[in-house]
Amino acid sequence: MFSDPELVREIVGGSSVAFERLMRRYERLVYRIAVGWTGDHDRAREVLQDTFLKVHTRLASWRGEGELRNWIARIAAHEASNRTRALRRRPTDAWDDAIAPRSEPSQETALVAREERQALHRALAGLVPRQRAAVVLRYFAGMSSREMASVLGCSEDTARNLLLRSLRALRASLQEAEEVHRDRL
Repeated sequence: MFSDPELVREIVGGSSVAFERLMRRYERLVYRIAVGWTGDHDRAREVLQDTFLKVHTRLASWRGEGELRNWIARIAAHEASNRTRALRRRPTDAWDDAIAPRSEPSQETALVAREERQALHRALAGLVPRQRAAVVLRYFAGMSSREMASVLGCSEDTARNLLLRSLRALRASLQEAEEVHRDRL
């Protein structure tokens, strides 16, 4: 198995096979970031393509400082943010697929779960981009605080504090949505 720097050397040297290996290695990471950010499978696939196109064109500029994984994740988060900003649409069922339980719930349980996922997506979409990035990187891409800090370009403490503030904002938004929902009933 090739290391990331070895793959980069091969790719910069013109190897399409090495680039395919790199894509397979990081495809799941990029897709998780994209679907977590966009909440839409189609847009996530577009982000995946755009990300690897940018990775391919900019790979020669990667200086080997930090992990390639984090560099690619940074590009993916940027691409997802750009696509979301450009295509403000209503949330789709991608969150249902990404977060849904695997057993067959009752209709009432399924409806409640779907409403909760939609509320979560709306709350996440309401965060400022940096807060949203912290949540997506941590909970969709499964990154550690150190990795998040590398992608976000900040210290680990700042990344942890950003995630904490993001989770507080999410909680407040969800509580507010719950109160509005109760008032309607």
